[in-house]
Amino acid sequence: MAVSITTTDLENSLPDLTSTMSLSGIDEEIIIIRDNYGIPHVRAKSVDDAFFGQGFATAQDRLWHMESDRRRAYGRWAELVGVQEIESDIMMRKFQIRESSLKDLKACNRETTQMFESYSAGVNAFIRSTSRLPIEFTMTNSIPEEWEPVDSIAVYKVRHIMMGVFEGKLWRSQLLKEFGPDRTAELLRGYQPGHLLIVPPSDIFQGPELNAVEELQKGLKSIELIQEVPEAGSNSWVLHGSRTKSGLPLLAGDPHRGLDTPNCYYQNHLACEDFDVIGLSFPGCPGFPHFGHNEKVAWCVTHAMADYQDLFIEKFDSDDLTKYLYEDAFVNSMIFNETIKVKGGRDVELTLRSTRHGPVIAESEDGTVGLAFSYTSTLGDNLGFETFLPQMRAQSASDADEAMKGWVDPCNNYMYADIGGDIGYLNRGLMPIRSYQNAWLPVPGWDGKHDWQGHIPFKELPRVIDPANGYIVTANNKIVSNEYPYYLSLDYAPEYRAKRILEHVSKLNSATVEDMLQIHSERMSIPASIYVPMMTKINPENSLETESLKILSVWDFHMDPDSIAASIYSAFRLKLHNRLLTNIFGPLSEKALGSGGRGAPSHINNLSTRFVSAAENNDLALLPNGENWDSIVSKAFHEGIEFMKDKYGSDTNKWHWGMIHKTRPIHTLSNYFPNSSLLLNPPSVSLGGDGDTPQAGSFGMSEPFVMTGTSVARYVFDLSSWDNSRWIVPLGASGHPGSSHYSDQGKIWSKVETIPMYYSQTIIETEADSVQRLSPAKV
Repeated sequence: MAVSITTTDLENSLPDLTSTMSLSGIDEEIIIIRDNYGIPHVRAKSVDDAFFGQGFATAQDRLWHMESDRRRAYGRWAELVGVQEIESDIMMRKFQIRESSLKDLKACNRETTQMFESYSAGVNAFIRSTSRLPIEFTMTNSIPEEWEPVDSIAVYKVRHIMMGVFEGKLWRSQLLKEFGPDRTAELLRGYQPGHLLIVPPSDIFQGPELNAVEELQKGLKSIELIQEVPEAGSNSWVLHGSRTKSGLPLLAGDPHRGLDTPNCYYQNHLACEDFDVIGLSFPGCPGFPHFGHNEKVAWCVTHAMADYQDLFIEKFDSDDLTKYLYEDAFVNSMIFNETIKVKGGRDVELTLRSTRHGPVIAESEDGTVGLAFSYTSTLGDNLGFETFLPQMRAQSASDADEAMKGWVDPCNNYMYADIGGDIGYLNRGLMPIRSYQNAWLPVPGWDGKHDWQGHIPFKELPRVIDPANGYIVTANNKIVSNEYPYYLSLDYAPEYRAKRILEHVSKLNSATVEDMLQIHSERMSIPASIYVPMMTKINPENSLETESLKILSVWDFHMDPDSIAASIYSAFRLKLHNRLLTNIFGPLSEKALGSGGRGAPSHINNLSTRFVSAAENNDLALLPNGENWDSIVSKAFHEGIEFMKDKYGSDTNKWHWGMIHKTRPIHTLSNYFPNSSLLLNPPSVSLGGDGDTPQAGSFGMSEPFVMTGTSVARYVFDLSSWDNSRWIVPLGASGHPGSSHYSDQGKIWSKVETIPMYYSQTIIETEADSVQRLSPAKV
């Protein structure tokens, strides 16, 4: 696209943040104070006015972010950018997010729908009152449509729908067809015995490993039908007051996601007579569902890695494709006809089908076989949004737990603490009860044997209250032992991050905020401590290898930005994984290793963990024929050094981890407007850590060392003094490329430093960078 923009254009698109506005739809004055990082602190008298103010302030900062998420959710991106997004829009239409969001809105109680309506009114008040729309609307020659309450639900869902496990089930079906039940079961062994559990804190998983042969054999016949059908991490930890200097809890953590531009989370503060909450919200959606605190309670989450998405294989009547087989009879599916409008191209007409198991997201060429998507957030009414307000009003840890009784999606490791000193953990979320075969593969939809049979009762979800050891740690590791009576998931992250965090918190007896912040920068790699001693036995083939081995020999296994050894190790491991995974997956290796291999990453992570323990125990089962660990480590090392030399030169002083391990934030329009990308994209920054360390910095094999997953926020809540709390995001509060707050937190974030989380009104007013008043319009 030929549109070009200038810095003047960017500056002219910035919103007015200081003028007093006279607006209809509010009862009393709303004050929006932005601090020196552009973070809005909204104060109103009533709940309705507070959410109006949150919607108004969010639209000022993130209207394009909201618009792009809404268009993604509804499959309307091609309207703005053209034919290259048609396939993406078709896929999103198949999920039928708008239809499920409309059902949810209709089912929600009155105070929840009023929350959405007030928020939407605030967004629309900004749209109607501004003369300065974000630059992206000019670039795409578009104007924002009014925000509807249903849109808030939709943008929340689009941020979570791909965090589930359904793609992993498709990947397993490909493995099963390629390798058969025995070999596939050998590859899918689940969480490793000897690794940490979350509940009870510090307990170790005793096993056994998964043995899926029987389940895979059962599924083999069913998945033959779909041969024609085309095909997320976090840390948190909480200390009881018995382990802190103040005597009150400290709650800390960091969510890990892809690095979006602007950042997926939005820092803001919302106060009225009913509540006073500061935290992180999703632009376009009211409240603080994942991270925040009020006057008495703080809460946060990590991904529970739970399995709440299933795929059902449906058989459609070849004579009437609107009917599908269920329990020996053909029944009517729901049919939706939709049109995708395409900028510069022809409209695309779609006929979508939905069964009792959910929307059909893929189908055979003749339409007689389809995959229906069952997801707790879209199958039936999602009343989880009714928990937002009770959470914001919680007065104790027990209130925070009880507020989650209706929570649906995503399933989280939910941690909370109160100023009375209590701490707690809850595995919150709606977890379906169904056959164990559902866990592994797409299952038959026609026999009724795999349908969901209710959900795990709220009181029986895993939880911990005030553990005797005084701490709880979660890092996407396995939640409970196999004695737990319900199925939660097959796949979890290894214990590496949890173990390093636990080693720190277990030693703290008079902890401060600074102690918690230091854990954010923990970069010791447990896998490196296994592999590197094996590498130092290698006979070097040239002077560069000799130098590299010398560097490794004195390394302490910390993935620090100034470490050369961290880069050498990472190049070695990249080549090791390439060799091992290519051998294991054979014809599927391109899908497994490349960016197109969606569904494979969780299994690759599990295999990577098994490689580490296999190397430690000299287990040869996963190695290519004729190889042992000494030989394959040697080959991977030689290839890794060659890779570093070819890519970065022979001067190891240019191999510092921070020089090559960087972010690459890309604006949503950069790929469509490459001439403007330099103005749209925030600067790249360096980071320590990798995918195995608490300081997160994972990267894919297709683009080595370019971060694909990292901490999209960091925080510490100090329950003894809220104004002593800290936080940071990787970019900034504003979504405007021309704003000084577009990426002003980036360098601070890269150094694993933080900024104050201003909470008390006195400090907010003292640190104010701008003040804006919204007053009721005179009738």
